[in-house]
Parts: sequence; structure tokens; C-alpha cells
Amino acid sequence: MAKTALERSHSKSSNFKLTLICFFLSLAVVVLWVGIGLITKEKEAGLTLTAVGGVFTLLNLFLVARFTR
Repeated sequence: MAKTALERSHSKSSNFKLTLICFFLSLAVVVLWVGIGLITKEKEAGLTLTAVGGVFTLLNLFLVARFTR
């Protein structure tokens, strides 16, 4: 029996992929803000974390935007 569109879109694998993307997005945003916070005290480390967090935040936002169920 074929699965309906609703069953496919709410499958365990689809939910897992979306959860994983959102988890990595939240980690990237945390790294971004920690980097921004460190810029005043540890300039080199702060700039590095800000750059890495910014790149991964944009990458994960792109993945969320392209995600289809």
C-alpha cells in the first residue's frame, strides 16, 4: 500500500533531518553570539568564532529554507 503525502512528510527520517538541521542551526547561532561577546576581550578568538558561527548560521539557514517534507 502506498503512503500518502502526509505520511511521507511526517516520517521518522523527515523529522530526524529537520531536527538535525535545527539543532545545528541553534549551535551555530550560539557560536556566533559567543564570538560577538568575545570580540572586546579576546579579539582574535572572538573574530574567529564570529566568522565560523556566521558561516555555519548562513549555511544552516539555507538548509532550512531548502528543506521539503
